[in-house]
Amino acid sequence: MIRQALRVPFWYSKNRLSEEVCNEIIQLGKDLDIKEAGIFGANTSGKLKDNKMRVSNAGWFPKGHPVELMLHNYVALANLEAGWNFNVSGKELVQFGEYKTKAFYDWHSDTSWNPAVPFRKLSVTVNLSNPTDYAGGNFEMKSVQGQELKMPMGQIRKQGTVIVFPSFLKHRVTQVTRGKRYSLVQWLNGPDFV
Repeated sequence: MIRQALRVPFWYSKNRLSEEVCNEIIQLGKDLDIKEAGIFGANTSGKLKDNKMRVSNAGWFPKGHPVELMLHNYVALANLEAGWNFNVSGKELVQFGEYKTKAFYDWHSDTSWNPAVPFRKLSVTVNLSNPTDYAGGNFEMKSVQGQELKMPMGQIRKQGTVIVFPSFLKHRVTQVTRGKRYSLVQWLNGPDFV
């Protein structure tokens, strides 16, 4: 199960969300209460501000929103096709991310020892923006051994691409150098690995 992450560290959709769907989600996202995003510290129950680690804005879609249901289908398919077969029993709210010029999120893992955060097993992210609307802002990952992965950047930067990966793998969004990058992120959780 976990060893499969060595062989298949990420999955991405060949059937991307359409431009129309992405643009509609961006408009819905802009109507959310968007605030400066933070991070969870190892021993904190609330989010912390750390401008050396993350500079971006985020809003949250309510539980049961159609965007959440759409993402769940992709995650279920990825979990099966990638062969991870993780026992997933819960999901967190869908985050709408806004990365303006100079925004970034440095190397991090979504799984935490923090008891205030559910045990995240799978993460999903969607690039909502047309790649011509921004520069930089690349989604990058590291392998289980900590080596940067060669990712098909031309494919995963395409508007509407859905990427699913084990939450314990390190990843980042490089600094946006021009324009704005919009994304969706969600975490799926479950019991500890045994």
